[in-house]
Amino acid sequence: MPTAHTAIPLTNTAIAAGLQTAFIGTTMIVLDTVASTNDYAKGLSNEDGPHGTVVIAEEQTAGRGRFGRRWQSSASMNLLFSVLLRPESIHAERIPLVPFAAALAVADAIETVTACDVECKWPNDLLISKKKVAGMLLESSMKGSAIEKLVLGIGVNVNQTVFSADIFPSPTSLLIETGSVIDRSFLLQRVLEALEIRYMQLMSASPASVLSLWKSRTTMFGTTVTVRQLDGVLSGSAEDIAEDGALLLRTDNGVLHAVRAGDVSLGYQQPFLEH
Repeated sequence: MPTAHTAIPLTNTAIAAGLQTAFIGTTMIVLDTVASTNDYAKGLSNEDGPHGTVVIAEEQTAGRGRFGRRWQSSASMNLLFSVLLRPESIHAERIPLVPFAAALAVADAIETVTACDVECKWPNDLLISKKKVAGMLLESSMKGSAIEKLVLGIGVNVNQTVFSADIFPSPTSLLIETGSVIDRSFLLQRVLEALEIRYMQLMSASPASVLSLWKSRTTMFGTTVTVRQLDGVLSGSAEDIAEDGALLLRTDNGVLHAVRAGDVSLGYQQPFLEH
């Protein structure tokens, strides 16, 4: 097991110096501690938080994952950030696909920096060696019938080596997987660059192309999975991803279900804390 190290703080200057993007990260806010980067980003005005603003925190005191569960992360060890998007126009059917584009971007960046093989897991997790290394949460804000803003929260386990035993799914980090300390600023630059590329791909090209690339990174299909939702549990064979991002799951009675939210596990593992 790799040993702990002294973290090099994230700074606006260090991140911006090597960042090559057109709009994502041109406005950057780096915080020592915040309750939630998503909440902070959602509270920004148009002037303080234009399209592409990135809010980064060394520590979150109330970070959350799906269903409002707590996201656990040691201070100054990982990447915890949110990207504020204010699209001038967006087709409603593309909004649920933003996390799929983001997952591809984070996977692209991790593989570029570490050469680790990264797998996508529905709905918004990234795995290395079948253990969770990253996750994301998309929240939207409406103004009338139009989308006012999208806030994409992303967490990547980078240099943390010790995790709570009751986290589900089992976590890992890039330091654990590679045995080397990762430069968080360098990794974040690559993530933001890849995210801009994948976001523009989703906005301008066929959404099917993003889903096709995402599906090429998953091994879920053809396996039996259990999906735990707020209103119950559903088990069956994972068959595909629908155009709107729903998981197509066929139960033993032959019925095909379109699942749009939930926790997926192989077999009947019991999920506990979100990470």
